[in-house]
Amino acid sequence: MISPTDPIMTDDEIAFRAAINILRDSIESGRMPSGQPLRPDAAGLHERAAQHLEGLLRKVRKEPQP
Repeated sequence: MISPTDPIMTDDEIAFRAAINILRDSIESGRMPSGQPLRPDAAGLHERAAQHLEGLLRKVRKEPQP
């Protein structure tokens, strides 16, 4: 969620956050957005993808890497 003190998010930031949220929701629920079960190997790929997108988002926002 954007707070009043945050700068306006760019389209890139919005897209990254939306993709990360979908990946994280799928991991937490164990289901794809379609409702199909998420296999354990696919969950691992979702986690890697979410982490990679978070790193790209930090670069877009010019935040320090952890």
